[in-house]
Amino acid sequence: MVHPVERLDRPAASKPETETLEQDIRFCVAPDGVGLAYSVVGEGPTIVKTANWLSHLEFDFKSQIWRPWIEELSDGYSILRYDARGNGLSDWDVDDISFDAWVSDLEVVVDAAQVDRFALFGISQGCAVSLAYAVGHPDKLSHLILFAGSARG
Repeated sequence: MVHPVERLDRPAASKPETETLEQDIRFCVAPDGVGLAYSVVGEGPTIVKTANWLSHLEFDFKSQIWRPWIEELSDGYSILRYDARGNGLSDWDVDDISFDAWVSDLEVVVDAAQVDRFALFGISQGCAVSLAYAVGHPDKLSHLILFAGSARG
């Protein structure tokens, strides 16, 4: 059954138009020793964006494709994004690039950022990871947002 889309309650915008958006890049370590990079942008209720393939926190932040998403979402929210293992600022030389590792990495990043309850936002490959996380941690999620995911491929 498809449920109607529920809008997240957006707090009143507090940043002036001239304010420069900055991200705070942090690092944590997965149980298998892989270093994971994550960033936090904005203030307010948290939206966690699940990693998708070929991300790079610094380059995405400057990208004509991802920067508008980041700017819009961080207006009234705290946006937590991370680079998947093998991508961006996270460790590139890894032994395990599997679905289970990606789900575990999301758990590690959320724990490292000390986020208790949040909206989870999956794009493309991040949709499947978001769904698996949601099944294991329904109490952590206020919302589940999926965009352009697929059942296979």
